[in-house]
Amino acid sequence: MSTLEELKKKWDQAGYTSPVPLPLDEMALHSLVRSRIKRQNTVIFRHFWATFTLHLLVYALLSHVVVKYWTDTGTLLLGLAGILLTVPLTVTMVRRYSRLAASQTKGAGKVSIHTYVDRRLRLLSGFFTFKKRYEMVLIPLHTVIGGVLTFRLFVPGGMAGSPVFALTAFLLTLLSCFAAVRSENRKSFVEPLGELQTILDEYSE
Repeated sequence: MSTLEELKKKWDQAGYTSPVPLPLDEMALHSLVRSRIKRQNTVIFRHFWATFTLHLLVYALLSHVVVKYWTDTGTLLLGLAGILLTVPLTVTMVRRYSRLAASQTKGAGKVSIHTYVDRRLRLLSGFFTFKKRYEMVLIPLHTVIGGVLTFRLFVPGGMAGSPVFALTAFLLTLLSCFAAVRSENRKSFVEPLGELQTILDEYSE
């Protein structure tokens, strides 16, 4: 149910017949809009902390590989490559979400709700666009690096000794990663962005 529908239902239940909204009604609209913004902020920042934790785990695992096998040039280079490939996404994510957090701290009280929602929509949409494009390259490369390291360190003969198994594992891992990312993008970006756009459209009306 949209904000305007919720407010209209409350007006009808309260018996309002005046075609001109009273100041109290405007305050109710603002309260409903802020409530919906708060719900979307919860979803948005839940994704940030989960993803940031995952990035830290990737850095920790690859750093362990680099330190433990630093005398093995091939393993060392693969570990460093995995770390360096992840850094741009982490940095961009932290910057964009820091701006979102700063915007949230300032709150919608100092600017119009329309301006506040529009700012958050543009920040989140910009990061989502970058994330989708970067992950199209990052996921396959991470899958290759992870697969090569796994076979190199734990499977006798490496990938060359089990090419069919290695290729199958690579394809299954790649497909599962893209499926997981697509699902997460829908919950953490597509739906919140759609909700923010709906709020913006309704508030403009």
